[in-house]
Amino acid sequence: MYAATLANRYPLPPVLEQPMLNSPHRRTRLNGFLLSSQDVNRFNQVLAQLGRTRPPLDPDQLATAARALDDSRDDPTPAPCIQQRLQQAQMVEQMLGDHDWEPANEVVPEARHMVGYLHESWHLIPGSLPRVGHLDDAIVVDTAWPQLVREVANFLDYRRLRQLEAQARGCRYDEIEFNRDIWLKVRRLEADLLAHRRQVRESSYAPQPAAYFRVH
Repeated sequence: MYAATLANRYPLPPVLEQPMLNSPHRRTRLNGFLLSSQDVNRFNQVLAQLGRTRPPLDPDQLATAARALDDSRDDPTPAPCIQQRLQQAQMVEQMLGDHDWEPANEVVPEARHMVGYLHESWHLIPGSLPRVGHLDDAIVVDTAWPQLVREVANFLDYRRLRQLEAQARGCRYDEIEFNRDIWLKVRRLEADLLAHRRQVRESSYAPQPAAYFRVH
């Protein structure tokens, strides 16, 4: 499940990356909601701060993207590509909120800026709009994600190994000491164990089975 979420299995509409030049009909409404140029400009400033290098978005692109996503009149829930990016945002929030995990310094500003927009009182697109609510949140996450995905993958692996270590000790997840340094040590031990098992499978001899990795 995590792998699919990290890999952006559901892309956002490609029109968001392709400026609509010389379009005869400039749409400004998104499922009945009017997009003002001032609000779109403000949103583009947010994207620029997160590292967007493509040309600024315009209301027509956003309205066209919304049309592409609004493919089910009977289902008001956000489109799958939006839901996936909201799940990614939740992972980033969990990473920032874990007191035992120390994110790499270079990703912290982008992560906080991204999460900050999601919790602002002002949003470009109301979250209550059927199918396309939170499209602006999804665009924000998508813009920041290339800088964050590797660190989020590290954090998820940290949680996995911490859970294994807790189970091996017969403790709860939050009862053991486990930080980034310990995660790195356990990850190396796990890699060595997997390499040893691979060698055993590929060789003709049968050495003594390796013990489960532990950190004391």
